[in-house]
Amino acid sequence: MKTIKIIKIKNKLKKLINNASFSLPQDVVDSLENALASEKNIMAKKILSLIIENSKAALTNKIPLCQDCGTVYVELIIGKNTCIEMFDDIENAINTTVAETYKKSYLRKSIVDDPLFERKNTSTNTPVIISYGVAESEGLEIKVYLKGGGSDNCSYLFMLNPSATPEEIITIVKDLVIKNVTKSCPPVIIGIGIGGSASKVSELALRAAFRKVGTYNPDKRYSELENKILKEVNSTGIGPAGLGGSTTALAVNIEYAPCHIASMPCAVFFLCHSVRRASAKISFPLRS
Repeated sequence: MKTIKIIKIKNKLKKLINNASFSLPQDVVDSLENALASEKNIMAKKILSLIIENSKAALTNKIPLCQDCGTVYVELIIGKNTCIEMFDDIENAINTTVAETYKKSYLRKSIVDDPLFERKNTSTNTPVIISYGVAESEGLEIKVYLKGGGSDNCSYLFMLNPSATPEEIITIVKDLVIKNVTKSCPPVIIGIGIGGSASKVSELALRAAFRKVGTYNPDKRYSELENKILKEVNSTGIGPAGLGGSTTALAVNIEYAPCHIASMPCAVFFLCHSVRRASAKISFPLRS
């Protein structure tokens, strides 16, 4: 068993938060550039160009990709034979690191302590939403997702009839896009979760939304459904910023899980074009 010190986790987390805030992932940049090359709508081409220009300015000047610096999600994937020093203090360490980084990097703090009554800003952008996973490899992988309020407000949960068909899901997603996508700063990435439970399916949709653009569900049935939904969404003509064009979404990603025989949970999450994610692994030295 090998131990990873909390200070290493804190230092890595600081870098990941800044990376996610200032640097648009290359797969998203590539997707935007491909969309720019294929777009016919003049206004859509102009907006896509501005989005790409914004990403370059953010990276060069170390300023946020978006003024809404998001809710912070941190996922720790713990490998085999891996121990975290002072694990009982890990969540406090993560929250402290996020607060310090948001202050030092001049990132907007957007979290309120009470959701219904006082709604007082915590002034630290904490608490962080923390989750855990396991892996066969050794070491620790840290994943950071930053999700803005506009796209998060366009999150939907359905408990469908178990007899629901792929065509029904296509219709549901397309209808949500027509009614709501302009609130999420299109072009968007659409994450869809199917199965699990009412709570689990939202986690699946979030994971799908942050999946790398250009990767597909390994199950051919679901990858075909991803492509069908993307085609239907882009056929709406809503386009970038909702001003017309054939690029309403850059990708549709689906994650699924087994579910109860009486249920078919389905969650749909929109992710704006400022996709903010970063990950890194703390590995042990290779054995000699």
